[in-house]
Amino acid sequence: MIPSSVFVALVIMIIGGIALLLIPTICWVKTRHEKLTTVLVGAATWFLFAIVLEAIPKAIFLNPATSLGQTVMNSAVLFTVLGAAMAGIFEETGRFVAYKTILKKRTNKETGISHGIGHGGFEAFFLMVVTGIQYIAYALMINTGKFQELIDQSLEQGMPESMLAQITSIPDALMSFSLGNAGLALLERVFAIVLHVGLSVLVFYAVRDRKVWMYGLAIIIHALFDVPAALYQFGIITNIIAVEILLAVYAVVFFVIIYNVLYKNDGKSKLA
Repeated sequence: MIPSSVFVALVIMIIGGIALLLIPTICWVKTRHEKLTTVLVGAATWFLFAIVLEAIPKAIFLNPATSLGQTVMNSAVLFTVLGAAMAGIFEETGRFVAYKTILKKRTNKETGISHGIGHGGFEAFFLMVVTGIQYIAYALMINTGKFQELIDQSLEQGMPESMLAQITSIPDALMSFSLGNAGLALLERVFAIVLHVGLSVLVFYAVRDRKVWMYGLAIIIHALFDVPAALYQFGIITNIIAVEILLAVYAVVFFVIIYNVLYKNDGKSKLA
């Protein structure tokens, strides 16, 4: 049986995911008189490029049901390099395309931050809220005895062992989920949003000022951000707190640099 404390932690994680999208959006749009549509474009950009389009190479390289996928997923180097590279390339290309097309007439510097809030905020919303709802559904299935039916159906359908192992590990994962895990997930997303805002600003200037090398730099910065998490998955880094601290410092450092070098020195703000 999954205890009630797990449900409480999951609900808090869901609320946190909603807050990370709504609070920055409302505060930024109201105080800076920015267009909400720019934030919405950022959210749509993340979903289209990170979830829809990135799923194509993931289905090829990270599919445990194929020999290629097993090779990649059993290699810390291949998994880390390919996973980080795909995230960097697809998400930064998404920003680049958005600024080149839908947002091409919005050249005020606030556009970069607006897009970043939508991009990072919706990622937090999607990952925390959708995951939280899925886990609650699994927990209810476990407590009502229906989870075993799911496993039995998977066996009957001939699901690959690697995928079946992921399903059978869910009860243990849920039993160990706590308020601490929810808080850690929330903090991780906060700093991810900080980095996303910085990267959105960087790519904004890459497009507006026609400095394509900044777009390439954004890909590299983004890819490197995903490396510690991949190494943790493989057990190469074993301390999750150390990973989160590293990501937090990384995100803040690059945001501060990008903000001070580019955004702060831009005299073309519509509010200036």
